[in-house]
Amino acid sequence: MIGPLSKRRTLPAVLGILLSLGMFFGGLAPAQAANYLRIGGSGSSWAGNALQDWIARVGAQGVTVDYENKGSSTGRKEFADQMKQFAVSEIPYTGDTADPRDNSMPGFSYGMLPVVAGGTAFMYNLKAGSSRMTSLKLSQPAIAKIFTGQVTRWNDPIIGADNPGVALPDATINVVVRSDGSGATAQFTLWLLRQYPADYAKLCAVTGCDPQHATSFFPTQGLKNFVAQNGSQGVTTYSANNQFTINYDEYSYAQGIGFPVAQVKNAAGFYTLPTEHAVAVALTQASINQDKGSANYLSQDLSKVYGYKDPRTYPMSAYSYMVVPTQATNALNPAQGATLGFFANYALCEGQRPMGQLGYSPLPMNLVLAGMEQIRKIPGVDQETIRKMDQTRDSVSGGSAPACNNPTFKPGDSPSANQLVRTAPFDKACDAACQVPWRGADAAVNQGPGAPAAGTGPAAAAATDVTPEADGGAPVADPAATVAACDPDSGSCAVAAAAGGGGIAQQLTPVTTTLASNRGWGQPQNLLLIIGGLIGLLVLVPPLAAGVLSRRAGIKRGTKA
Repeated sequence: MIGPLSKRRTLPAVLGILLSLGMFFGGLAPAQAANYLRIGGSGSSWAGNALQDWIARVGAQGVTVDYENKGSSTGRKEFADQMKQFAVSEIPYTGDTADPRDNSMPGFSYGMLPVVAGGTAFMYNLKAGSSRMTSLKLSQPAIAKIFTGQVTRWNDPIIGADNPGVALPDATINVVVRSDGSGATAQFTLWLLRQYPADYAKLCAVTGCDPQHATSFFPTQGLKNFVAQNGSQGVTTYSANNQFTINYDEYSYAQGIGFPVAQVKNAAGFYTLPTEHAVAVALTQASINQDKGSANYLSQDLSKVYGYKDPRTYPMSAYSYMVVPTQATNALNPAQGATLGFFANYALCEGQRPMGQLGYSPLPMNLVLAGMEQIRKIPGVDQETIRKMDQTRDSVSGGSAPACNNPTFKPGDSPSANQLVRTAPFDKACDAACQVPWRGADAAVNQGPGAPAAGTGPAAAAATDVTPEADGGAPVADPAATVAACDPDSGSCAVAAAAGGGGIAQQLTPVTTTLASNRGWGQPQNLLLIIGGLIGLLVLVPPLAAGVLSRRAGIKRGTKA
């Protein structure tokens, strides 16, 4: 039986435990988390898995952000109609990807900032004989003819030419496309229009689309072997549950459920997957709009990406953008602007670290810095976020490790360098002579068409130069980026599903990963954690020790009696 003295000593102990826990959890949240109001956005499902990962991570820090994967068209409309604080889209409001049905325009000033890079993959569900096929290869002409309805059988000679010796089935190709207005569709049809205009014209001749313009809504009228599904999860789920299917969407979705994607033949003649390295190499050729007075500042032109002849490149690579207000609106007041600034900065910095594991590719540092300049324009962005962005900018220009710990960058790099490009592996069929024009090194070497020699152009680039360029250098490892083993043929990084696609859940869950945070012990909130823990121990240990000694003394007295 515990006596009155023990009870009096137990109370401080309990208080000490509560104090320690309070200081511990308080140390995990950003200092101003309590002041960050809830915000919401909608748009791209192509980028959706990245958004959901960031939302989960900032949520653990006490910051609430909502996001709906409604497709880029809906996201841009809801943002323009002031229903959401931000949107995410692969395409801007105007330009050659604009669709006449996407006619909502913001009546207020806004800006775009790239938040993620990735590759549009071609997930398939196919058996060759009795086994699931996991090493399908496709040339770009074959992809163009499949998705314009001209090639409708899996054993067509154009597919067989890429897969010699494979017993391709004599079965109808079930082509799964997006039914909603999608940035992925807009970019894909723009690729068709630019690279294979004759094939795109044949698609439009059947479906009634405009052969002179890309579209956000994939045309399917009159195409019997085409099926339209809503959102990235819709096309992925349908394909996983139905045999002989092929679709297009971000690599993350196929990777998340362990399904293979096609190896696409690039302009150099090599078959590649949309890995973080292959996407990073490809996007060195993206032309970035550098007109700061344009609403499309930082938007992408991928014309040079498609035909890039680096053996490591994945030709279907692109950026996805966050669209933010640069003036107060009915949907965004300054207090919400503080949350949006915090979230956008998180996405550009710490949020990039797990992107490779999720099936995306981390942004290069020059675009991170340019994106931060866009964040500064958000009304209400708070001083803590500005301080972090200043710290990143100053650390990059000073040659030290950037405050945001971006995995594409190491101390001493120029802002336009990209460690993923430096460390990108070559196909085993690409011998030393094949690699020479493309391999980065500390010595000045040719980095490919139009790229400067290492140590010249990139080294002299200013932090505001936002044209990505290949750069040479030595590999660097990110100790936090532990990636599961991936099949080099299929690109699958998860447990493979049962053959035939049966049993796949109808609702897919966004892939998430767990990485240790890089928040240092010098941060104020973590100093509080240490101090709180010490105070808790000082309060907790003496009463517990006294209680133990008292009980032992009581036991001894009872024994003597």
